[in-house]
Amino acid sequence: MYKARVLIISERKEQSIKYKKLIEVQNQDVIITNNLSDALFILQKQEIEFIIISDTIKEKLSDFIRKIRVLTFNSRPIIIAISKSNDLEDKLEILEAGADDFIGEEISKQEFQMRFMAHLRRYLESFLNRITHLSDKNITIKAIKKSFENDEDNSYLLIRINNLNLYRKTHGEIAYEKVLQTLGAIINSTCAKQDYCGHITDDELILITNTIQAEKIASFLAFAFDNILNKFYSNDEFENNFTVLNDDNVKEIKTGLMRLNISAIEKNKNKPDVQIVLNSLYDLIERCVNEDTSSYIIDRIKLEGQSAKKESKVLIFEPDDALSYLLKNVCEMNGILAQIVQDENEFIEEYQTFKPNVVLLDWGNKETSKSYSIAKEISKDNVKLIFSSSYLNKKEILKAGADLYIPKPYEIDDMFYWIKKFLK
Repeated sequence: MYKARVLIISERKEQSIKYKKLIEVQNQDVIITNNLSDALFILQKQEIEFIIISDTIKEKLSDFIRKIRVLTFNSRPIIIAISKSNDLEDKLEILEAGADDFIGEEISKQEFQMRFMAHLRRYLESFLNRITHLSDKNITIKAIKKSFENDEDNSYLLIRINNLNLYRKTHGEIAYEKVLQTLGAIINSTCAKQDYCGHITDDELILITNTIQAEKIASFLAFAFDNILNKFYSNDEFENNFTVLNDDNVKEIKTGLMRLNISAIEKNKNKPDVQIVLNSLYDLIERCVNEDTSSYIIDRIKLEGQSAKKESKVLIFEPDDALSYLLKNVCEMNGILAQIVQDENEFIEEYQTFKPNVVLLDWGNKETSKSYSIAKEISKDNVKLIFSSSYLNKKEILKAGADLYIPKPYEIDDMFYWIKKFLK
């Protein structure tokens, strides 16, 4: 839940305390001041969404409201004027000056609370995402900033649906919106009243919760998303665990199903900063990639010293001798260690000895080839598999575990582009 910050400006202490108690019951933050210069200072330094001004102040109420409207032009807070006057001219003058509402001092407690919540609801609704009905980036940034000011042990979760944009292209806008609506509903059913969740982009969410609950929430969201995933795909797509975007004549990288990725960090009480929080979450979520299930990662392990440079290795099985040596030479000219396997029967032994990062595998002789079974075997490992073929059987190849399908003939530059991409 988002806590709005309310500023009450009144010369009468008992009046301020009365309104403060009525508002805090609604779980909102309240600041009181009886000094106009302090009020102006607070408005310049803090994110104030709601201002209640009493005509007990020394300055003319309508004039002071005009000053506030100029000072808060960008944030446009709700302004309620409270006065003991029932004169119509006074009301019109105050409303014309920029107040959103005029309330008489005789108003009941219940009506005051209902009016306050109605104004606050309209304010927050102007910042809602049209698909999920969760708050947009403007409110989310404010929520992060406000979390720095309390003493609670908060954690921040970045929630992203991997492959969502590809799903949008292949399945359409309505299906895309249904995915986001479903995720929003799952999150709303999971979060406690004091938690906050809103958008940081159209497709990404930030959830602020108690640190003790952070991992439980991340684990449940990943589990819940995977358990409703079948509702968004055909039976064939869901069983194969990938989507084919083009026909067999076009090369294609294997596109897995949507998966929920979540990164989480704890609040740094010494150096709170919105950009540091976001940068840390985005850096962390890039390591949270699992093609088979939704996954989450909590905190970033900090290592001192320089890590050893990872050696890049490519294993090539290509029946065309000229092409295989050309591929090997191109790799080695670019500082990549490459090894050629001439015999399919020796491939697995060479693979286990060489321990490549990328494998280039050709279908070979369609009638006797073992490439399909080889692909299924090595797809169990953390190795990128590029499968080339002149037989145009894309779905079967991707189903075997290939990360990229390239139909023959292909350009060497195109093949090397994908080798470099997979080695990063």
